[in-house]
Amino acid sequence: MMVATRKGLACTRAFGRPVTSWGEMREAVAAYAHRAAEKLRAEDLEACHLAVFMHTDPHAQGERYQHLQHAARIEPTSDSRDLIAEAVRMAEGLWRDGLRYAKAGVVLNDLVPAGRQARLFATREPRASARTMAVMDAINRQHGAGTVRPAATGIARSWSTRRAMLSPRYTTHIGEILRATAF
Repeated sequence: MMVATRKGLACTRAFGRPVTSWGEMREAVAAYAHRAAEKLRAEDLEACHLAVFMHTDPHAQGERYQHLQHAARIEPTSDSRDLIAEAVRMAEGLWRDGLRYAKAGVVLNDLVPAGRQARLFATREPRASARTMAVMDAINRQHGAGTVRPAATGIARSWSTRRAMLSPRYTTHIGEILRATAF
């Protein structure tokens, strides 16, 4: 039986608090694009289409801005740097000052096997890109996720999702399941 190839993927989160500055939104979009690129590389895929969206809280008071996205075909890639650059460029066109954004995301579609897409007029060097991303992924596998990441993804990430109410990992990670013992 052949496993179906993924057709698309998304990396999107609600913010822990409203985002009101372009700098924070740029970091968030860059972080989501980087995470999406990591998922692509883990499955040996490249994206040919990128979409970025952002919106305000539909239940909050004030001006609303929803379901707005910018999408475009891109040169096939799974390079975090390329996807971040394109995603931030698209997000900049969506940004409106004075709004309180609640959520943003990056969606990758038209996924193809890595290195197999014909590039008659390629603007990127795929071999150098693949080597750089392989080194970054290897370091992150050995030393933990996020050890090495593009600076555009931010340091403090004050916009990130609140984690105080997360379920314990043992609910999804079999290696950390609770054990009961009888006396």
